[in-house]
Amino acid sequence: MLKRFLIAFAVIVVALIAVVWFRPIAVFNALRAMQLATAGVKSRYVPVGMNRIHYLTGGEGPPLVIIHGVASKASDHGDLMPALMRDHRVYALDLLGYGKSDKPRDASYSIRMHADTVEAFLDALQIKQADVMGISMGGWIALDLASRHPERVRRLVLVSSAGLKFDTKLDAKSFAPENIDQLREIIALQTYRPVPDFILRDLLRVSKDNGWVIRSTMRDAPNEVLDGKLAAVTMPALLVWGTSDRIVPLPVGERLQHELANAQMFTIKGCGHLAIIECKEDALPPIVKFLR
Repeated sequence: MLKRFLIAFAVIVVALIAVVWFRPIAVFNALRAMQLATAGVKSRYVPVGMNRIHYLTGGEGPPLVIIHGVASKASDHGDLMPALMRDHRVYALDLLGYGKSDKPRDASYSIRMHADTVEAFLDALQIKQADVMGISMGGWIALDLASRHPERVRRLVLVSSAGLKFDTKLDAKSFAPENIDQLREIIALQTYRPVPDFILRDLLRVSKDNGWVIRSTMRDAPNEVLDGKLAAVTMPALLVWGTSDRIVPLPVGERLQHELANAQMFTIKGCGHLAIIECKEDALPPIVKFLR
């Protein structure tokens, strides 16, 4: 009996190791889902037009909408939700084409389309006005929404936000890598932390599955910059930036602060583009205070 138990236990251990080795992203996502469920976060879907949008939600209070960046999804920022849920009803949506939301082949996936989808998402949930927090490309989407529909945004938080024109060598291929070397390059621009090869291989697999959406978004993005188009964005805004951001450098954030009528800047010394993740202990308190 003991021998059979040990053999069965060994088989289970080997199987678990194999799953972690070959599908670490799936394992991480499963663990994150359990973490969020324990924190009281619910996974929901809502019809928006002809499509279904997936979102995570929890907490009580005025609504706060979190918009993720390119090559990302709502659950990537799940660690932020418990702190924000103390004062808000938080809605972190998967943009169309990302995460668990629908991925129609005929959508444009432009910044404007994403902003319109967020507005329609608010309508579907009968939210007239919300605080909005945009991260990286999500900040660009939030800015587009706030510039055209300022009445829908009460307060605005922009973390490492894109949206203004600046010189960069990055393009659609940078965010939808086709091989390990390309993936290493874009990760190295975001973090100094080493990423093991077995995780890189799985990240590449996932990236290839969704790369067409990212390429669609990035194709038209240079024509959607918002320089000189932000006069209507007069609601209180908080800009959070890492001083070592190599994706959207700090001078871009300083220009953005200058263009916004009612913006304040909080910088995190030595932190890069993933400020909200790698420097969460520094980035989150000023956000919570600003939104309170």
